[in-house]
Amino acid sequence: MAVSHDIDRAGLDSRQQRRRAVIGSSVGTVIEWYDFTLYGLAAALIFAPLFFGGSDLAGTLGAFATFAVGFMARPLGGLLLSHYGDKLGRKGTLLVTLVIMGSATTLIGVLPTYESIGLWAPVLLIVLRIFQGAGAGAEFAGAMTMASESSATGRRAFTAGFPGASVYVGMALATSTFAVLTWLMSDEVFLAWGWRLPFLASVAIVAIALYFRFRVTETAAFKATEKNDDVSTAPIVEAVRGHWRFLLAGMALFVFTLPWVYIVQTFAVSYTTGTLNVDSTHTLIGLLVAMLLTIPATLAAGALADRIGRKPLLMGAAIFGVVFAFPMFMLYQTENSLLVAVGLILGLAVIQGATIGVSAAMIAEIFPTRMRWSGIALSRELPAAVAAGTAPMVATWLVAVGGGTPWLVAGYLVVLSLIGVVGIWYLPETLVKAPTVEENPEEEFSQGEVEETRLGGQRVHDHG
Repeated sequence: MAVSHDIDRAGLDSRQQRRRAVIGSSVGTVIEWYDFTLYGLAAALIFAPLFFGGSDLAGTLGAFATFAVGFMARPLGGLLLSHYGDKLGRKGTLLVTLVIMGSATTLIGVLPTYESIGLWAPVLLIVLRIFQGAGAGAEFAGAMTMASESSATGRRAFTAGFPGASVYVGMALATSTFAVLTWLMSDEVFLAWGWRLPFLASVAIVAIALYFRFRVTETAAFKATEKNDDVSTAPIVEAVRGHWRFLLAGMALFVFTLPWVYIVQTFAVSYTTGTLNVDSTHTLIGLLVAMLLTIPATLAAGALADRIGRKPLLMGAAIFGVVFAFPMFMLYQTENSLLVAVGLILGLAVIQGATIGVSAAMIAEIFPTRMRWSGIALSRELPAAVAAGTAPMVATWLVAVGGGTPWLVAGYLVVLSLIGVVGIWYLPETLVKAPTVEENPEEEFSQGEVEETRLGGQRVHDHG
């Protein structure tokens, strides 16, 4: 039996709950990616001299290594917190992820530097980076879960696109803050204390995000799971045992999409302003424009994916990654600020716009409610640790091996994009046409019966 439209709504109108769920999931995503982008930009521009005693190759690699540490922590936090998200509920767990991330980022803003306390400076930075990564590892997977479960079937990719687009709101907020400060301040003042301001500002953004997240109720899908006594005691184990083929294909998808983000927004900033001779403010402005354009691109891709399917958008993005990797670095090599901006825009807005929201909907639709958050976290955060967090460091090393040329990095992106092509090929098409866009989300993600949905030529038995 399907769950009633009004089940456990706690007096909230269906439309109102959907709106609050989208806002609540999106604001947390803003703070997550504000924090992570802030750290990536600082690692690219100033952490080498501040925390590693120099701006040479060793210092840059050290700064990017701490960037990678945050990604190594993402699956640990992601899997631990997603376990409780699937077992205890979405809302409470998402509040915890937000506090962990925001606290770590704010404390980075008050850290003493290498000049003050020597080796303790990078040690403390790494500890805070681990907490930042652990919280973030569960945050976006949880946001994807909440947004997807609260959406109508016929608009799920579009709705899941809002947390995806919010990634770039957070990124743009962090990038614009850095760009303004580097423009207003001299290099000496910025290195002395100006860099701390955007980290300290994190506390205000967290307070706003908590306000909106407290207003969200538990998703109807999870309430239905509780009512039917179908909550999993070991959701991660169930996801691995029952959906391992989809997990591997999903991991391949994210091995493609996630490194592209950090090659473009972190390594490219370091490469164009350090190895090449592009003005840092111009590069940051170009990156900011790319991020802003990714926001409507993400929502447009989600709307299109609800019409033609998830796979065409994802496959098109992966093929574009294969084709565009070398031309992107050719644009950077010109050292022309406008052409560098074009490279940043195409590298970010096209690939991420076509994948971040669409992939959220697809992966959420593959896993049942009882293990959905865990399945998303497994699919996304393990590749984040292995491929995404290490991407700037690997790219820096490849440039050094290549004698200062970027072509090995371009080849690296081609290989990652081809892995994405293979993974997307093996993922099922999950688009299910809904009778109307007003269908309640709990009807599809309900516990009343086993639904057999034909996905990509194979049957998936979804008990969610």
